[in-house]
Amino acid sequence: MVSAELSKPRRIELILRQIDSLPTLPAVATRLLQLTASDDAHTREVVQMVAADPALTAKVLSLCKTADKGVRNVLTVEHAVKLLGFQAIRNAVLSLKLFELFDAKREDQVPLTTAAGRLSGDTARGAEPEPFDRAGFWSHSLAVAIVAELIAKLHPDHKDLVPEEAFVCGLLHDMGKLALDLVLPRSYARVIEAAKLRQGDVAEYERRVIGLDHHTAGKRLAEQWGLPHMLQDCLWLHGSAFETLPKLEHRRMIGLITLADTIVRRQLIGFSGNHAFKQRPDELAAQLGLDPALVSAATDRLYDELETRGAMLGLHEVPSRELLMQSVQKANEALGRLNQQLEQRGWQVALQQQVMQAVQAFHAGDEPGLGVQDVLERVMRSATGLLGSGFYAVLYPTRDEQNNTQWLLGHAPAEARGSHFECIDPPPHAPDLTKMDATQPIGMTLAGLMPWLADHLVGADDLRRVQMLPLPSGWGTAAILMHDREKLPSWVMMQPLVGAWGSAVAAAAQFEGARQLSEELAQTSAALAAAQDRLLRQESLARLGEMASGAAHEMNNPLAVISGRSQLLTLALPTGSKDQQNAQLIFQEAHRLSDLITGLHLFADPPKAECRPVDMLALLDEVVRKVKLGRSKRERTAEIYLSIKHELPVVNCDAPLVARILTELIVNALQSNPRSAVNIAAQVEHDTESIVVQVIDDGDGMDERTASHAFDPFFSAKPAGRQVGMGLPRAQQLAIAHGGRIDLHSTPGVGTTASLTLPLRGNAS
Repeated sequence: MVSAELSKPRRIELILRQIDSLPTLPAVATRLLQLTASDDAHTREVVQMVAADPALTAKVLSLCKTADKGVRNVLTVEHAVKLLGFQAIRNAVLSLKLFELFDAKREDQVPLTTAAGRLSGDTARGAEPEPFDRAGFWSHSLAVAIVAELIAKLHPDHKDLVPEEAFVCGLLHDMGKLALDLVLPRSYARVIEAAKLRQGDVAEYERRVIGLDHHTAGKRLAEQWGLPHMLQDCLWLHGSAFETLPKLEHRRMIGLITLADTIVRRQLIGFSGNHAFKQRPDELAAQLGLDPALVSAATDRLYDELETRGAMLGLHEVPSRELLMQSVQKANEALGRLNQQLEQRGWQVALQQQVMQAVQAFHAGDEPGLGVQDVLERVMRSATGLLGSGFYAVLYPTRDEQNNTQWLLGHAPAEARGSHFECIDPPPHAPDLTKMDATQPIGMTLAGLMPWLADHLVGADDLRRVQMLPLPSGWGTAAILMHDREKLPSWVMMQPLVGAWGSAVAAAAQFEGARQLSEELAQTSAALAAAQDRLLRQESLARLGEMASGAAHEMNNPLAVISGRSQLLTLALPTGSKDQQNAQLIFQEAHRLSDLITGLHLFADPPKAECRPVDMLALLDEVVRKVKLGRSKRERTAEIYLSIKHELPVVNCDAPLVARILTELIVNALQSNPRSAVNIAAQVEHDTESIVVQVIDDGDGMDERTASHAFDPFFSAKPAGRQVGMGLPRAQQLAIAHGGRIDLHSTPGVGTTASLTLPLRGNAS
């Protein structure tokens, strides 16, 4: 069997090959078409063709008996040909041979059973649609042929509309339908059933179900039979709007067949399978330049002519009055179907009105600034109002603080309380909710979530009935509505409401995202302002350093002289004398000034950090030990505690420089008169890949002015003469050399927290 995964072009080609395999037109009919198409055809050759077939001879002689020619006894084929004419003989022979070739009553007519013939699933089991009405098809084809011939006869001035040619074109115009039914009987029966159910154009459903329509199939069959181009184009192009037809010599003949087909279908004669009417007969007649009155006259003669021709050809012997009654009965059946459809559409309109009222009510409750949870609760309330009481829940995809996927699960609110929401981690096999198909409802079991969600959907009476309804938005699926309603309005009807739900959820998510972004922008702006402030300070310090560098060069030599001479004076003066004390004071202050100049060099030429892997915990232990040994008597009243709760990683830094920073921070904390102790803590920030060491005291703290100038050189809140105000600025410069920083958070009377932030991998400059 051919795979069902065949591409559409390949499938169509296989079907066309099957059409090529259909029986060819009998040789006598083909030859007769060729002979009678020529004005030079000889009577004897036509007579010989007919007389060679005894059954055909009997049919031709019987035609003479029923024909209205005023002659009762015709005993020879030659006399019959002269009496009826070449064209009449051609039409009769062609009709007879076609009926014989595709006889609806034959029991041995079996559709092709090649592998290609089974590609459409025609062997599938299941309920079988009604078979193709072969007898009704021939009645329709013959009626179209008769109407086309009558209209052409009533317009003798239209030389391009030859009555005999019009008859043949009308008789063959729908042969493509017969070909498709022979090749794919079950598929074509489904086409006919769908067109009847929806009262639509059968060609449209042929293309949907099979892949090609009867126009293309008819053209292929006509090519196989070697029919004239006029016949090929009539089979191919009939039914098309006249203004769209190509500029062919027989363009008006194609339009005439379309007109005749429309008239016969409106009269409900026979069976065509087509229920769509693209144009009225009077409009078509006007486009063809035909007299509407003559077209109406041809229509009035249709039933009598159909009774006569049907009897002549042996198609049926139904009286014209009975044919008319059959048409009336079909019209009543069509009217009944129309009433049923109107009733169904009325019900659908009422249901659609309920859906639109639900949309209006949902939008009426819109409020600016609603969060996602508020909107999800409104969605569940709206669903309850439209679909009735039952189980409702929602799934909304979100993110946690570490940007991991989470689902927000909400249950419908009870009468006495609001909705209940919880964040749950989806299972590893869970689909991406935002990428789920939002064009149709899906079963929860198809998503593979039933076993995992069973523990969370405690409010559902029967989990097997729970279904999932995606709520679409412009960028995908905004959320999932879960319910246990068995009957819902059609998906097409639900789309406006479901779209409103999804858009509201998406809008709320965007609002929350914008609000969060606004908060983050505010924080970023504050951080940027702080960074700009630090940059200004660094620029100021750099300028100060440049000035200090020049001044230090000029001051070093006098300071060296002052320091050296003061030392000599100390040795030369009497021990313990006031002059010796003054000389020592000069030496100390000169040395202090030299240290100050050395400190200023730090801003003019910042140190370069030579980073190496350092055990931070060991470094902290060493710094604390040295500070404890070197602190003053006044500083020994406060204890120093190293509080490390987690293991610290190895940090790439310059250990001596970091030790100087930490020493400065701890000494400052000890000098702030802490009431209890100085605590040192450290933790790793994975987001920024850095380590933060905090020195915390509960001492005097700093006011806003002191904290804002703490990193300014020469600034000190201590009494004059106590400090030169270079400790924290030097520590900040050393932190910057590592790509880090020092931050101070202080409250007067509460204490100060100094935070040193260093990158784990180092950032030597």
